Amino acid sequence: MVVLGLGSNLGDRLATLRLALRALEKIANFRIEQVSPVYLSDALLPEDGSSSWDLPYLNLAIRCETSLTPYELLQHTKDIEIALGRVPGKDWAPRPVDIDILAWDDLVQFDDKLHVPHEHLHSRPFALWPLADVAPRWIYPLKNAFYGKTATEIASPWGSRFTGDAPLHTKQIAQRIDTPQLVGILNITLDSFSDGGLFSDVDAAITHAHGMVNAGAEIIDIGAEATGPKAKPLDAATEWLRLEPVLAAILAESTAMLITPKISVDTYHAEVAKKALAFGVDWINDVSGLSDPAMVEVVAETNHDIVIMHQLSLPVDTKKVLPATADPVAILSAWAEKKLVVLEKAGIKRERLIVDVGLGFGKTAEQSLELIQRIDSFKFLDTRLLIGHSRKSFLQLFTDRAVTERDIETLAISLFLASHQIDYLRIHNVDICARGLKVAKALNP
Repeated sequence: MVVLGLGSNLGDRLATLRLALRALEKIANFRIEQVSPVYLSDALLPEDGSSSWDLPYLNLAIRCETSLTPYELLQHTKDIEIALGRVPGKDWAPRPVDIDILAWDDLVQFDDKLHVPHEHLHSRPFALWPLADVAPRWIYPLKNAFYGKTATEIASPWGSRFTGDAPLHTKQIAQRIDTPQLVGILNITLDSFSDGGLFSDVDAAITHAHGMVNAGAEIIDIGAEATGPKAKPLDAATEWLRLEPVLAAILAESTAMLITPKISVDTYHAEVAKKALAFGVDWINDVSGLSDPAMVEVVAETNHDIVIMHQLSLPVDTKKVLPATADPVAILSAWAEKKLVVLEKAGIKRERLIVDVGLGFGKTAEQSLELIQRIDSFKFLDTRLLIGHSRKSFLQLFTDRAVTERDIETLAISLFLASHQIDYLRIHNVDICARGLKVAKALNP
């Protein structure tokens, strides 16, 4: 058994850690068994360290099996670090990624290349807690006061993993690198089907955004126009008038959040998208599927990510649905394949595009369920996939509870989609979803 520690305190930390995980997965004669939760901690600095180095770290551990030698694995990890932007020789400076061998069974090896296990491991919760998550019975082999104790025993005096009271204010956070990224829904509309009117006030919107990030969201998707069956369409000017103050406030506040989330704007108006991109948002979520040539032109001039969703009408017209006898997967696959070719010809690279099958938008409840059941059918598109199933009307197949009481059904589908390695889940109740995903990963790595 081998346990690697991964850390990052520079740039998009979670994204870099995911890239490191994918790179590790490609190493021959090396298999990842389990990934720990992510921990946030203060930077560990020398006494003469620069104040500019005091950037918080994200850390996690990976339990692995390998037939490689320690030195062979070490070389692979150093190659990955360099490929992801690590500058060798700057041991205390901020770095996009750091990959260390934390433990290798009961190996004790100290030389000019390897320190296994690290001599200060017992005093570093940002390393030992993740190790204990994936290898709780690993026995400390160094002959000091902790010799013969398990990782769990050594970490126990630090108390709760979640309070930040441990050394370096280390605490576990809800975001993970081995589950779908959670897109928190922030509707600032008055007529959204689930939460209309709750977050239209700027202060309420900021508070909710903070709460979703704390709960596990990595992307906040802000929508100022509802698209449900009872929604009233807005013109671009009215939509922007509603969106601008909230968007400005959340962008200003985002760097003070637990992690800095990506900000998405849910709009199909080219004028609104252009203004939002100028504000500095990261995504445009176009529920019309980039059907407007003006929108295509706007996003083609940027490098931002774009969500394209399949639909038959906006707002939703419950009478306009796919034929009952049709294969919804075949229809949507053909639509997406054609759409991607058109957009690539317009200068929008495929790697920027995220496909949303549009559950409930022009589909019956049964067709929406079938799209979920057969979600792997869309992986041939070679794009990222986003699923927006949260509290949707098709869940009436399973419950007659009110819209706001469908989070259990939403979670069950989230767990299914996570098992199929879907990239993004667009969710109202981020807290329940993140907690469920974390436990599911512990039970079935």
